[in-house]
Amino acid sequence: MRDGRGETTGAESHAQAVGLARGRGRAHALELVLDEVGEQAVRTSWAALAAGGVPSLMRHTGATHRPHVTVLSGPPPPEKALRLAAEAIGGLLPVDLRVSGLGLLGRPGWSTLVELVTPPIALLGVRARLVELWPGADPRPWLPHLTLAQRLSPEAVATALSLLAQASAGERSAERATSSPAGEGIRRVVGLRWWNPEQDRVLMLAGG
Repeated sequence: MRDGRGETTGAESHAQAVGLARGRGRAHALELVLDEVGEQAVRTSWAALAAGGVPSLMRHTGATHRPHVTVLSGPPPPEKALRLAAEAIGGLLPVDLRVSGLGLLGRPGWSTLVELVTPPIALLGVRARLVELWPGADPRPWLPHLTLAQRLSPEAVATALSLLAQASAGERSAERATSSPAGEGIRRVVGLRWWNPEQDRVLMLAGG
């Protein structure tokens, strides 16, 4: 299933399936957004994949579409969960996520290629509290990631990895040329937003 921006992650798919079964429709989500340097790095990966014929997220052009890490998804979140997210995650910003490599989600032959990131312990703690406050939210362990491409065959996965290896060298050079304090191998989070599929919009809860 896809949201209004054309994206789906493993966690979102699970939550959407549960929501649809209960008549609630598409999943709401709390999402972390990146600074300009990190966002451009992900978009560069999207562009490299698309140029090589791999179906990356570059093809989605919705106004709210940008690289993000989903913190939690589920039915409409209660006000207390939104308040906690805004205050607790907002109080951590800016926060750095360390890039730990690439990963494949989903079943073989229909894979989602992602960039895996490692959050600090403080952020993990906030998410655990959100799960407790948000009835119906996806309770599975969090696998923080940025989605690069979806619905890939084994052949497309091999092509994607080759294209990203080439793009990675250029990204490292670009990061060294910028004054970003995040540094190489880091995705700096500067904002938290709430994706509301019922209104087809996002609302910034903290940062930006």
